[in-house]
Formats: sequence, structure tokens, C-alpha cells
Amino acid sequence: MNSHDATIIGYLTVLAAGITLQVAAALRPDRLPSLGGVLTHVMRTRTGRVGVFVAWSWIGLHFFAR
Repeated sequence: MNSHDATIIGYLTVLAAGITLQVAAALRPDRLPSLGGVLTHVMRTRTGRVGVFVAWSWIGLHFFAR
């Protein structure tokens, strides 16, 4: 396994964890907030909006730029 394969496995693991958390939030909304609820809470402040923008830009740069 080379470093590219390890990177892909790492990203797929993070994606699987996110999907698992979203499903858990849908099943038990009283115990775990959904992704939409978390983003709503984060986007209330300017720092949160900048953080979401930076994270989105980083993801776009690494996945869509060649």
C-alpha cells in the first residue's frame, strides 16, 4: 500500500464516520445533533462562518484542483 491508498482510506474512514453520526442523529435527535443543526449553530458567528469557508476551500482545493 502506498501513501495515496492510505490517504484515500483515511478520507473514506472520515466519510463513513460522518455518515454513521448522521444516521445516529436521525435515530436519536434528543441525544445527538444532526449535521444541519451543528452547521446552523456554527454559522451564527463570524468566526464560525470563516471557519466553514476555510474548510470548504481546503476540501475544494484538495479534491477538485489538479
